[in-house]
Amino acid sequence: MALAFFAPAAPAYEFDAALSKELSAEFKKTITGNATGAEVYSRIESSPLPSSGAVEPASEVPQQKGFKNSKLPRILVRYDNSVWLAHFNAAEDTIYFNSRFVMRFFGAKKLKQAQLIERLHKNAKARAEFVKYADALCLHELVHALQSRLYPNYKLDVPADNPVEFEYEAYLTENLYCHEKMKKDPKLLKAFISGSYYDLYTANTLGAYLMLSLDRDDYREKIRKKYEEEIAGYSTFARNVAAQKNTVADSKIIGYASGSVGDYTGKTAALSLLQAEKEAYAAFLKGFYEARWPAFSAEALMFVGSAALEVKNYPLALECLAVADENAGKYGVPPEEFKKLKEKGAVAVLEAAAFIKDYRKKMTLEILSQHLKALEKACKKTGRPFPEIFADLRAEVYPKALKYYARRASAEKDREKKEYYEENTEYFLQALDKAQ
Repeated sequence: MALAFFAPAAPAYEFDAALSKELSAEFKKTITGNATGAEVYSRIESSPLPSSGAVEPASEVPQQKGFKNSKLPRILVRYDNSVWLAHFNAAEDTIYFNSRFVMRFFGAKKLKQAQLIERLHKNAKARAEFVKYADALCLHELVHALQSRLYPNYKLDVPADNPVEFEYEAYLTENLYCHEKMKKDPKLLKAFISGSYYDLYTANTLGAYLMLSLDRDDYREKIRKKYEEEIAGYSTFARNVAAQKNTVADSKIIGYASGSVGDYTGKTAALSLLQAEKEAYAAFLKGFYEARWPAFSAEALMFVGSAALEVKNYPLALECLAVADENAGKYGVPPEEFKKLKEKGAVAVLEAAAFIKDYRKKMTLEILSQHLKALEKACKKTGRPFPEIFADLRAEVYPKALKYYARRASAEKDREKKEYYEENTEYFLQALDKAQ
């Protein structure tokens, strides 16, 4: 999910305009049903229209009737060979959903793009299904659309001009929305974490939502690494201010040497604007992480942990409840809530231990190692002793798990899967070192 820095080379299709109008209306109806989504739409609709020069559509994607002066970006479906499920193109003021993944969502890989667009337009049930699961992703891109209106001095289609802080805001907004959505109807969460349901849009959103709930610092670092290092080009407000300061200094020397200070004055004004934007975003992030995150995390972890315990996903239940317990000591929770958390955590440990005891011979190495790992980590975080009855099993499984994850990590090409295997390799390696 990114601010695009390329224009899709694709012709216009017959039903583009109609589908865009339908998706815009249906996404808005769904997303504004939650407070976070309603706030984003309110901000977009009260923000300045994009300047005509900045958002003139590419010639092959003509502006459709009814969207000439719309506050909302268009929504189109186009093929894209990148890893993005969707992206916002600021130059065209358009959200593009990647048709590769839309077709995968519907299990219709053999459809041509024109056929997909036509079917989404004509089949209201299929469109409703898409909107139901891709709503959080759409909201993420709407935040970028809002940013393009509020910060027109940034060339948001050029990575070097795009502060990674914009991604922080988009992800935070998406994850807060996800939390509201899951609380309103927990059936989707329970189905997903029990393994009885999967779709790529839910997986994409829930992954970031859980990461934010568990560890705010790791959450920010993974977003920073993804956009600054792997995409190679995203900047930060701090670097943009530093670069502008150098530009101002150069302009001052040249301006006074030539007797003209107009360029210097203009660059000084630009520096002041950059500094104000940097301070505003710093205040926004500081306010969220210090004032809102502790309560959000406690509620989200208790909610997800309880749902995971209910569907017997013990690794997830143990991780969520143990982290919530650990964080309670750092940030403080009301005594009654802390008591409930402790009781729920104790139940999770007892149930997980009983599950391992009863089903260990039927589990694969990966599943068994993850259950033992989750149980061990939860015991450490909550000050409980690791069950002695699993000491021999742990000694037998951990060396095998280390070899398994190291082998998978060395062979894996997908970035996120490779990170998962590497993290597990490191965990089992350290656990074995400490046991010696």
